[in-house]
Formats: sequence, structure tokens, C-alpha cells
Amino acid sequence: MKSRLLLFLLLSATFVNAQEGLTLAKLAEIEVQVDKQALKFKDSLIKRNAGADFSLDNEFETDIYRAEKLADKKVEVDYSTAGMTSAIVDLNKDYNKLLNKYYAILMKKLQPKDQEKLKISQRNWIKFRDSEDELIGIITKTEYSGGGTIQSNIMAGRISDLTKSRLYFIKGHLNQFVN
Repeated sequence: MKSRLLLFLLLSATFVNAQEGLTLAKLAEIEVQVDKQALKFKDSLIKRNAGADFSLDNEFETDIYRAEKLADKKVEVDYSTAGMTSAIVDLNKDYNKLLNKYYAILMKKLQPKDQEKLKISQRNWIKFRDSEDELIGIITKTEYSGGGTIQSNIMAGRISDLTKSRLYFIKGHLNQFVN
């Protein structure tokens, strides 16, 4: 009887402390929360700039804030290794969307004769990223890293950092424009 009671208590404690899981409904709820926080964040940037026109900067910072806050909230709900990896992979997808957005803005600012240089640069970066992704995959193998489930987080994080770095690089190019 005591062993059954102990087993029941252990199972109950596990159930009570179980992770909530990231359902579609929970994700939608998180996105609404993050959108509200991002709007407040953008308002604070506008207020901080005292009316000066930093609209592209504000938009960029708000976009980054939103993507990273969304990843943080996903991890708060599912803090398992798989949940963290999934949040980082999603963060990389968000960075990639932002990279495409700011690449398109940069493309529009360039004269047609100079747009080809940006296209070549981006294609070369994609080749670099893909080869670096492959190397990261190799280095995180058990035979080199010692293994463990944390390697998936490390790998996803390093890949995400590559995309974020390129995103900031593209934004740096945009900062060069005078108008």
C-alpha cells in the first residue's frame, strides 16, 4: 500500500510539473503577447529618438526584438532540449525572413547596375552558410563533441548566429545610405 501511495505521489508530482507543450493555441497566444510587447518596444524607441526619423532603425530593432522574444516565450513553455532546439530553429527561420526583407530594401536602394553585385554577394554568402552548416553538423557529432542532447541546441544556435550575423551585415549596408 505504501509503495502504491509513493508511486501515485511521484506520478502526480511529475504530472503537475509536466511541461505545458507548445500547441497551436498556445503559440497563437504567445504571438499576441509578443506583438503587444513589440509594439510597446517600438513606441519606446520612437520616444527615445525624440521625433527624429529613425523609422528603418526602429523597424529593424523591433523586428529583431519580436523574433527573439517569440523564441524566449516558446522556450518558457517547452524548456526540454527538443523544445529549445525547435525554438532556435524557428528563430533562425524568423531571422531568414528578416534577412530577405532587408535584402529587398537594400536591393531597391541600389541602382540597377549595382544590384547584380548584391545578388552575387548574397549567393556567395548562401554558399558559405551552407558549407558552414555542414561543418557545424560534423563538429557536433559525438566523436568530436562528446555527444549529448545539448549538441542539437549548440548546432541550431550556431546556424542561427550565421543568419543573424548576415542580417546585421545587410542592415549595416543600409546604414550607409544618406536618404
